[in-house]
Amino acid sequence: MIKNIVIIFLFATSTSFSQYFKTYDWDKTPDLHTLSEADMKQSSVGILKKIIVEYKPSVFGNNIKLFETTHTITKVNDDKGISRHNTVYIPMYNVKDVMDIKARTISKDGKITELNKDNIKEVKNVEEYGDFKIFAIEGVEKNAEIEILYTVEKEYDMQGSESIQSDYLIKNAEFMFVYGELNGKIKVYRTEQTFGESYADGRYAKVLKLENIPAMIEEEYATTNANKIEVVYQCFAKDQNITQEMFWNNVVNNVGSKMFPEKYSDIVKNDISTLLKGQNNLNRYQIINLIDDFIKTNYSVVQNNNPELSDIDYILKNRVASDYGILQTYTQYLTALEIEYEIVITANRFTHKFDPDFFNPNALREFLIFIPDEAKYIAPDRIEYRFGEAPFNILGNYGLYITNTLEYYFSKIVQNEPLYSRVIRTTDISFDDDLERVTLDQRQKYTGHWSVTNRAVLNFSGEQDIKEFEDYLTSSGIEDKVVESFETINPELLQMEYNKPFITKSVIVSESLLEEAGDSYLFQIGKVIGTQSELYQETERVNPIEMTYPNQYDYTITVNIPDGYNVEGLESLKINEAYQDVNNVKTAKFESDYVLEGNTLTITIQEFYKTHEFDLHKYEEFRAVINAASDFNKAVILLSETE
Repeated sequence: MIKNIVIIFLFATSTSFSQYFKTYDWDKTPDLHTLSEADMKQSSVGILKKIIVEYKPSVFGNNIKLFETTHTITKVNDDKGISRHNTVYIPMYNVKDVMDIKARTISKDGKITELNKDNIKEVKNVEEYGDFKIFAIEGVEKNAEIEILYTVEKEYDMQGSESIQSDYLIKNAEFMFVYGELNGKIKVYRTEQTFGESYADGRYAKVLKLENIPAMIEEEYATTNANKIEVVYQCFAKDQNITQEMFWNNVVNNVGSKMFPEKYSDIVKNDISTLLKGQNNLNRYQIINLIDDFIKTNYSVVQNNNPELSDIDYILKNRVASDYGILQTYTQYLTALEIEYEIVITANRFTHKFDPDFFNPNALREFLIFIPDEAKYIAPDRIEYRFGEAPFNILGNYGLYITNTLEYYFSKIVQNEPLYSRVIRTTDISFDDDLERVTLDQRQKYTGHWSVTNRAVLNFSGEQDIKEFEDYLTSSGIEDKVVESFETINPELLQMEYNKPFITKSVIVSESLLEEAGDSYLFQIGKVIGTQSELYQETERVNPIEMTYPNQYDYTITVNIPDGYNVEGLESLKINEAYQDVNNVKTAKFESDYVLEGNTLTITIQEFYKTHEFDLHKYEEFRAVINAASDFNKAVILLSETE
C-alpha cells in the first residue's frame, strides 16, 4: 500500500556500460565440492548463494533498468534434501523479461544433467503468492549437487530487499549491488560483516561476503522470519540525492494528508448521536472504546483493490472499506468527537523489524491510531481488539508517528501498563472418600492479551474449536478429566471497564491423577497447572529470545488432605529459577512454594516475564525459568496413611 503512494521521482541519464549479468556465468567444467563429515550429515548444504542486483541507466531516455541474477549451488545428502530442492520456483512479480534460466545436476560420480528449457512452466497465482516459473531438477540423487543460474529484468523500483539466510546451512554467500554512477544506498542487518567497495565491468558496486551462515530454524520464543540476515537497498538517478528524511516526509505527506479531515460527514454525526444517546457520564476512554466497537461491528474490511473502498463517502454510505479505507473511517469519528490522535505506521515484528534510519516500504504494512491523552491504541484492522494496548505482534517494534500538523517522530511501541497480561488462578482440590477420584474446583482470571485471545476464540470460532478451547481452559493435559461444570464471565468483546478480566469457573474430576502405591497414593499434583512449554534443544540456539508478550501467572492451589493421611515428597514443590538482566533486575522468574497447616496444603506459584525480549547470551538462564514450569508439571507427592 505504502509503496503505491510513494512519489516517483524523475531520473536522469548517466554514462552507460554493458550489463554485468551478460558476462557472469557458471564454471564450464564444474567439480564436485568436498564437505566435512558434519556437513554431510545435513540434509542439504548451500555451497554457494550469490545474488546480483544491477541498476543501469538505459542508453536512450531517462529510464533506469533493473536486473536481478541468482546463482546457487546446493549439495543434497538425503531424501529430505532432495525433496527440499528438486523443484525450482522463480517468482515473476514485477518481472518484465526473463533473460536466461540455466540449471544442472552433477551426480556424485560427476555426471552432468542440464535443464531442458522446454520443461519450464509458468504457473499463475501459486497459493496467492503470484505467478512463478517452475521446473523440476532432473537427475537428482543423494550426494548430488544442484546448480541454478538465472537473470530477470524487473520493473524499476528504487527500493528492494533480499533475505540471505535460509532454513539450511549456507557455506558461502555473496550479495553484489551494482549501481555505477547512480545514487546507491545499501544496508545489511543481523550480521557483523559489512559491504566492501568493488567494480563490475568498470561500474561501481558494493559486495557483501558471508561464510557459514547457520540454518534459520524454527525455535520457540523467536521471530524467526524477521531474524534472517537481510539486505535492503535504494537506487535512484545521479542528480537525485534523496535522503532518508525525504522518504519519510513523502510518506507523511501522502498518508497524513488523508488522515486528518477538516470536516466530517453527517452520517458520522448521526451515528455518534445515536450511539451516545442517554450516556452522559462516559469518560474519554469509554467513548473511544464505544466508537471502536461500533466501527468493527458495523463496517466490513475487504481485501480488494477496488478504489471505492478507499473513498470515504462510499465507505460511510456502504459500510465497507479496504484496510486503508477503514483507517480513514476512524479519523472521521475521532474528528467529530474532537479527540486528538496520531497515525502510526509500523510492521508485524514477526516478519519485519522497523528501522527508522533506513526507509524500507516492506516494513510499512501495519496501521495503528494512537491517542496521546490515553497512551493507548486503536488497531483498525484487528477485529478482536478494542481500544487499549497495541496488538502483541506489533509490540516492541518501532513505528512512524504522524501528528495532525503532519510532523512525525519515531518511537518504540511499548506497553503502557506493566501488568497488562496476567493469569490469576485459584484451585481447590479435594478427594472422594475412597480416594478414587480427584475434584478440582477452579477459578481463573485473564487480563490483557490473554483476555483478548480468549474472547476472540469464543466469539469467532466454530463449535468444535470452542470445545477444544474449553479443554485448554480446564487443566489441559489431564487425559481422563470430566468437566462437570464450566462457565465464562465477561466473554463479550466490548467491555466498558478498561482491561476487565475474562473469567472462567470450572469443576473437573479425574481418576488418573491418583495412582495406588501399596497402602499409599501417588498424587500427580503438577498436572493441575496444565501442560507447560519446554525448552530442550540439542543444537545451539540461533534466534534472539522474544516472547509473544510480557505476562505474569499467579496460582494458588489448595489441597485438602484426606483425614487419616500424611503427605510426603513436598520438596518437589519448591522451585526457584530467575533471569536477571544486565542491571541485575529480575525480569523473569518461576517460584513455587508451599505451606502445610494441618490437613491443608497451600501451594503458591508466581511466574513472570516483565519484558518480551531477553538476551541470547543468557539463554541458559531464560531456559531454566521456562523449564521450571515444566518441572513443576511433573511434580508428584505421596499420600500415605497415618500410622
